[in-house]
Amino acid sequence: MPDRVLMPDGTPFGFWDDRTEYTRVYHVACGRPNASDDNRGTSRRPLATIGRAAELLRPGQKAVIHGGVYRECVRPARGGTGPDAMVAYEAAPGESVIVRGSRVWSGPFRRSEGPKALAESAAPVWMGDLPAEWFAGYNPFVATNMTCHYTTFVKDWTREETQRLQLRRGMLFADGVPLRQVFRSRDLAARDGAFWVEEPGQRIHFRLRGDADPAGATVEAAVQEQCFAPAERHLGYVRVSGIVFEHAADGVPVPQRAMVSTSRGHHWIVEDCTLRHANSTGLDVGKQDWDNARREPCGAHVVRRNCISDCGACGVAGTDCVDGTLFEDNTIERIGGLDIERIWETAGLKLHLARGVLFRRNVFRHIRGAPGLWIDCSNANCRITANVFADIETLQGACFIEMTFEPNLVDGNVFWDIRRAPWPAPGGLPAGAISGGLGVHVDSGDNCTVAHNLFAHIRDNFAVAAHLTQAARVHDGRVGLCRRHKVLNNVFVACPKRIHFGRAEENASDGNCFDTAHDAASFCVFYPAPAQTVNLAAWRDYLGFDRQSAAAKIEARFDPDTLELSWEIEGDLPRRWHVPALHGQGPYKAVGPRPADLPRAHGAGRPAQPT
Repeated sequence: MPDRVLMPDGTPFGFWDDRTEYTRVYHVACGRPNASDDNRGTSRRPLATIGRAAELLRPGQKAVIHGGVYRECVRPARGGTGPDAMVAYEAAPGESVIVRGSRVWSGPFRRSEGPKALAESAAPVWMGDLPAEWFAGYNPFVATNMTCHYTTFVKDWTREETQRLQLRRGMLFADGVPLRQVFRSRDLAARDGAFWVEEPGQRIHFRLRGDADPAGATVEAAVQEQCFAPAERHLGYVRVSGIVFEHAADGVPVPQRAMVSTSRGHHWIVEDCTLRHANSTGLDVGKQDWDNARREPCGAHVVRRNCISDCGACGVAGTDCVDGTLFEDNTIERIGGLDIERIWETAGLKLHLARGVLFRRNVFRHIRGAPGLWIDCSNANCRITANVFADIETLQGACFIEMTFEPNLVDGNVFWDIRRAPWPAPGGLPAGAISGGLGVHVDSGDNCTVAHNLFAHIRDNFAVAAHLTQAARVHDGRVGLCRRHKVLNNVFVACPKRIHFGRAEENASDGNCFDTAHDAASFCVFYPAPAQTVNLAAWRDYLGFDRQSAAAKIEARFDPDTLELSWEIEGDLPRRWHVPALHGQGPYKAVGPRPADLPRAHGAGRPAQPT
């Protein structure tokens, strides 16, 4: 039976898949002695590069790529014409295919000279000149992270934030482990496992970890902006399967020009891939820049079963043109390494203008300096369901929905150990701000339903916050009202701050189960001033919320790495409330004697369920 998932408007999500019966297969095998781009690409006489296959492929054809390390940027020349005539790039079954944007740098290396701090350093500092032939029109050791788009936020950036944005995009690896770039030569004298770029961007000074001799290490320099990206924009019906992409020296968004890029295309399938160690962003799926024109068809991508990790700003990014895209069964972790959250363009997965997008069974974990998932402005009819958000430290929220007025649904997720990142500017967090370490963070919008989730160990801020931080901001012709939000049938454990509404009118909260240990001042209605910060009894009696909810003794345990979840509940349980976004537009009322449907979170095919 076909998969059927209802979206907030009650319509089923439009699933699709590759139905192509491929008429020709090109084989690529860089490790075979007889491989050549002059060959016909048969299994016996394979091509040597994926790029050559990309030049040859036509709709209804695919490249099967055999094991090896391919140091190239693949530029697909054409896409397919529909689900039954796609163009595909897939790793041969059981073989490890790695596409790297780096080159092995074998020196020669010599002891550093020039900067006084390095020449006089007691620790061994090495230097070398990168080969000029590696750079044809793009040198990431010259280009900085910051682009011309950042003119609005710079007024309160700290010196340290500005310096991180002025770092070069190029990366250096020793035995597969990245070295940390430093801003000044004297910073390199003070730490190992780091490198510094000397002007004009071709000489690199570095120290290996433990001050090891580079003669005994494999040193690689990331010199390509991208690893897989069509030069021709707007290609559709392309499938990429089972490939490892790593070592891309891309810039901070926007524009979004990621390690793997759809180049503003539509109907791509990216599946079973590993994307890691991008300087900025692993995958881009939208129109790349706010100023680019929207072009139809667009979106409708399938991004599934990928592992996306160790990217400096975003795991996945998409600016508009992501309509009807599916993100499922992905693991997105260790994002935010550049530590530049206050450019407000970082996240495990960030989309602008998401319409009809389904996010399900993804795992967002071990993230610093970025939200897990952020859908930014004018989102409509999106469903965020059965995901895990765990061990996230951010100035915003694990799941952030910004300036959005149409219905969206957050249901059946696990939110665990969400923390507030330190505010970097002098004086700390601005007065009155509630940002940072939130579970579900809905800012200056309307019509969001948060139902059947587990919120646990969210200690620094509210587990659910629908607030009006940007109350005066006009978007799509109006301001956000913070109305028609629903918080239903959730479980709250070890959350000293539970629910925040910007205002009480037209919002609803009921059917929730709260632990008995954290009640004092755990609810808030912010407007009208002064803010009304209350316990559960006053929340019910004076504000009319959660009158059918319950408090119980709850213990919960969860391991973000194994995704094993267990809990015990002692005490009265609430009645389950009707959720219009899930059960149709029937009456809003209690519908059964059972407690909240306890959330089930699935990540990469491994379920985490209550026991």
